[in-house]
Amino acid sequence: MLLGLKRYLGIDYILPVAARLGPVPTTGAIYKAYIEVAWPATMQGLLLQLMTAINLAMVGALGADALAAVGIMSQPLMVMLVFVRSAAIAITAIVARRKGEEDYEAMNSVLKQGLLLTVLFYVPLLVLSFYFLRDILTFAGAQPSYIEEAVQYGGYIVIGLFFSALSVMMGAALIGVGNTRVIFTANAIGNVVNVGLNFLLIYGWGPIPALGIVGSGMATMTSYGLICLLLLRAIHLQDQHLAWNRGSWRFDRDILRSIYFIGGSSLGEQAFERFGMFAYTKMVASLGVVALATHHICMNLIDIFYYFAMGLSYSGASYTGQSLGKKRPDLAMAYGKIGIRIALFISMVGLVAYGGLRHIVFDFFTQDQAVWQLGAQIMILMAIASFPQAFQLVYSGVLKGAGDNFYVMKYSLFVIAIFRPIITYLLCFTLGLGLYGAWVALLIDQSLRMVFAGWRFQSGVWQHIKI
Repeated sequence: MLLGLKRYLGIDYILPVAARLGPVPTTGAIYKAYIEVAWPATMQGLLLQLMTAINLAMVGALGADALAAVGIMSQPLMVMLVFVRSAAIAITAIVARRKGEEDYEAMNSVLKQGLLLTVLFYVPLLVLSFYFLRDILTFAGAQPSYIEEAVQYGGYIVIGLFFSALSVMMGAALIGVGNTRVIFTANAIGNVVNVGLNFLLIYGWGPIPALGIVGSGMATMTSYGLICLLLLRAIHLQDQHLAWNRGSWRFDRDILRSIYFIGGSSLGEQAFERFGMFAYTKMVASLGVVALATHHICMNLIDIFYYFAMGLSYSGASYTGQSLGKKRPDLAMAYGKIGIRIALFISMVGLVAYGGLRHIVFDFFTQDQAVWQLGAQIMILMAIASFPQAFQLVYSGVLKGAGDNFYVMKYSLFVIAIFRPIITYLLCFTLGLGLYGAWVALLIDQSLRMVFAGWRFQSGVWQHIKI
């Protein structure tokens, strides 16, 4: 059995000699390279999750209105970030491809012009958002009891969003060249500073007055600015491929066309995902307080696993683009298969943690007996869903790294925006399965995405896309 497992994991089985187009790293070297890109991205997500929880706990001490004022800003924030995150996917794919081609001038031009596009798009957007912030928050559902606090807090977040958008774009280029360690370091420093400033500015200390929720907004804005400066400095000093003295700021038609082609599809994918998640959450909310509380805890738990899989997705995207740039589609396929093997291992760990230890895990989150009993059962479905979730993220990472985002957008439209809301309604209400139905729907959703992305990966069509 051990010999069979060793053979399954080995590079000779993943990429047979007859299928190779050139030299191939050893099994140990190729796994190490893949994990070295994946783990900083994973840790960045986990750290962000932890820091967010700590910040919410600090704000929560100010009362329910303060917590609501912070929470109501989250949806407008996600909408504003959709645009730069879509463009960032394009930047990662193009930068990775140019690195593989060893066209460093073009690679740095992509970064510079991506940043310039971000400035030109976000300055007017954020000015309008700042001016109409009260109307935006009212539309999002802010109540009169905390609208003033929400506007005060949101103003600082909108300003900070400019720096956050630039950081997302620089981070995308660094993912493209495989330098995720720098992103993790910058975000770790920024988030730790954020927590420290939150404590000082929310509660006050010595000569520093207690600013409450306004202090939280100022701390977040400052951390966004710090992360942006750290990434600017890292590209200038620490990355051997990206540099501010290389490439052109002048817009190039081919670069803009590539960003539009890939980023436009990514924008569609994210729009469908936001719509599908909104409809899904709205239906869960109508199931009652116990179901919603249980669902919220379970979603936070599955988000922890999500970051592990997302790290693999980033690594796959980076190495796919670089391998295709080197005219080595065989290596691109090999990296994708390695990602699946690592995802299988992580999913098995998730199965044990979420399935076998579900009662212990839920004890940390609630003492409410009804929530505890329902959550312990839902975690069985969550443990099973970890497999297709991890696989579909690895497969889609390969497709996005190759620039095959239009295909990802198409199946996202069908699965997330159309199929999942319908099957959720049927299972939750028509069949009367309640929250169980919502999580069965999520399991089916992830499985369908795995099938669509996996089929495309195996077909090899993505290897021939030119960007």
